[in-house]
Amino acid sequence: METIKSVERLRYNLTLGPGYGGYSELLKAVDLDKEALQPFLHFDPHSYQRVRLYDTNVVEAVLTCWEPGQIGQIHDFHNSLGWFKVLQGAIEIEHFNLEKGEPKLRFSYDYPGGSQGFLNDDLGFHRFKNTSQGRTVILHFYADKIRHWEVYNEASHKIEDRQASVHFNYDQPA
Repeated sequence: METIKSVERLRYNLTLGPGYGGYSELLKAVDLDKEALQPFLHFDPHSYQRVRLYDTNVVEAVLTCWEPGQIGQIHDFHNSLGWFKVLQGAIEIEHFNLEKGEPKLRFSYDYPGGSQGFLNDDLGFHRFKNTSQGRTVILHFYADKIRHWEVYNEASHKIEDRQASVHFNYDQPA
């Protein structure tokens, strides 16, 4: 597959579907440099940011932008599938079982820059952590698109059903 060096090309390729190699192969072809990413990067000192690049009923492409040390909430994918590639920085993904309302860490994986992964609900609840000394940027593909997910509320010790949302929406036709 031809290398994908622009967001416009990524959108075009997503309109063609996953192809024979699936979304993992499509992600492998993504090589967006800082210049290509710059218009879409949004960072916030209080929370990681979700930035939509592409959206259909079948697949959604989202960048997540993380400041050093930021940790996401424990959540599931509500029966959707997720592929991701670390474009910059590094992350750790922690996987949990929820026992009697409390998360119990099952295992975790580290993903350095350039690495890819796959997530689904069979892996249980999970959360992302920026483990790099700098900012981290991750490209996610979700299929079927995540409309809502279950999130563990650490204050109330309860699971809440929340609508999936983004902080910035740059979805445009290819």
